[in-house]
Amino acid sequence: MYIQGKVIRVYDIQSGESPRGSWKKREFILETYAKIPKKVCLVLKGESVDSIQVNTGDSLRVSIDIESREFKEKWYTEVRAWKVEPAIMNQDDQTNNADDNPF
Repeated sequence: MYIQGKVIRVYDIQSGESPRGSWKKREFILETYAKIPKKVCLVLKGESVDSIQVNTGDSLRVSIDIESREFKEKWYTEVRAWKVEPAIMNQDDQTNNADDNPF
């Protein structure tokens, strides 16, 4: 699964220690190219933080995994980026005239 859009914000790297060892992550916000743009918070974790460079203003195609988990009767959803490449733009994406309605 992938999502395509423009990076509008990149947050600082967060790191810490857990019972399973050290961890680090970096979050960034991607705004989609849909007719009605959506903002999605994506996260890079572990070695991906160092190996994948993301900058504000980049147009990207991001391969993602979506995972939810429960903690104290609340559910938390994470959209994890695992592959980042330049966006593949077609004419509809560039003009923002993509028809999201199949009817």
